[in-house]
Amino acid sequence: MVKTIDFEYAAKNLKKLLIEVRSGVNQYILKDNGQEMAVLLSFNDFQRFSESKEQAKKRFFEMVDKIHQRTKDVPLKEIEDAVNEAVAAAKQEELKELETHI
Repeated sequence: MVKTIDFEYAAKNLKKLLIEVRSGVNQYILKDNGQEMAVLLSFNDFQRFSESKEQAKKRFFEMVDKIHQRTKDVPLKEIEDAVNEAVAAAKQEELKELETHI
């Protein structure tokens, strides 16, 4: 469970919080003066997060490479036009969605 706590409370109760975090009971968002400033989570959770981030980064660049390979012979102007058309269509869909909620 993720809990939000004040930084001062965390500082005074660090050992207790570390035991909870290490056992997987809780993760904590630390706030100072109402601003989120840090996260307290187990090392295992941190490693999983880091690995997941690296895998996502790798997949992103693999997709970029595939797109580049597929479009290497397509003129830049044609790509720009297709992107602009897709953006315009997405904006129109968003406007339609907003209008149905008004």
